[in-house]
Amino acid sequence: MTILGRFGTGNIPNLTRIPFRVPLITETSETEAQWVGEGKGKPLTKFTVGRNEITPLKIAAIAVQTMELIRDSSPSSDVLLRNSLAKAIAKRSDISFIDPTSAAVGGVRPASILNGVTAVTNSDATGADGVREDVQALIGAFVAANNPLQSGVWIMGATYALRLMMMLNPLGQREFPGITMQGGTFFELPVIVSNYLGDYVALVNAEDVYLADEGGVDIAMSTEASLEMADNPTQDSGASTPVDAELVSMFQTNSVAFRAERTMNWARRRASAVAWMDNITWGDPVVTP
Repeated sequence: MTILGRFGTGNIPNLTRIPFRVPLITETSETEAQWVGEGKGKPLTKFTVGRNEITPLKIAAIAVQTMELIRDSSPSSDVLLRNSLAKAIAKRSDISFIDPTSAAVGGVRPASILNGVTAVTNSDATGADGVREDVQALIGAFVAANNPLQSGVWIMGATYALRLMMMLNPLGQREFPGITMQGGTFFELPVIVSNYLGDYVALVNAEDVYLADEGGVDIAMSTEASLEMADNPTQDSGASTPVDAELVSMFQTNSVAFRAERTMNWARRRASAVAWMDNITWGDPVVTP
C-alpha cells in the first residue's frame, strides 16, 4: 500500500480530503488570545491567510505488448503489465509526496510536503540514546509549531524501521517494541513505512495536509492508438506549432497499448505542518578503526 493509501486506515489519522479546484484558505500566521480583566478592552489579534487552489495533476505511464506475447504467455503477460504499471504509479506518488528534493513543477507535479522545510538538526549521540535525542528534537519542533500530537504520523523508510526493531537494550529486550515492518507505533504515534524513503524521517500533521484524489489508478488499453515510442515524448496538444514525431500504429503492428494514470494533488495547509530530519544514523553499524 502507498504512503497516501495508509492515511485513514487503522490508527493512522486521515489527511484532509478536498475536491479539485475549490479555493482554499491557508493559514500563514496564527491568532493569539489574552486574559482580560473586568471592564477592560479585549485585545485584537492579527490573522494572516493565503489563498490556494488544488488543481488536478496526473501521474501516467504507457507500455506496449504484442498480441502474440499476450496469447502465448503464462501467467498472462497483460495482467503482469497492468500490475507493473499500477506499482510504478504508486512508487512515483510515494516519492513525489515525501522526497524533500522533489520541487513543484507548474502544471505538472506538486512539491513534496517536505520540500522547502528546514530539517531539524541531528543529535551527536549514537545508539538508542541518539534515537531518543533525535525524536525529542523532532517532536519538540512539531509541538512548537502548534501541531497536535493526536494528528501526528511518522513516515520512515523500511531500512530504518528494521534497524529500530533490531535495537536491543542490555537485557536483550527491544528498545522500541511498538514499531514493526508494517508500521506499528513509535513513541506512541503511528508509523507509515515505505520502501522509497532514504536516510530521513518525517513527523507529519495529517490534518494539515490537503489531498485531492479521483480515487485509484485508472487502467485503459487500446489496439488502435498510434504512439510516439519514447520515454520523453515531444507531443503537446497545447502547442501552437505541431512537432514532428514518428508514430507506431497498434493496429498495424498487432500490438496493445496499456495506459495507467492517477489524477491527484496535495498541499500543506501550513509550512510548519511537518518536521523532518535528514542524514539519520539510527542503527548504523559501528565501524571500528
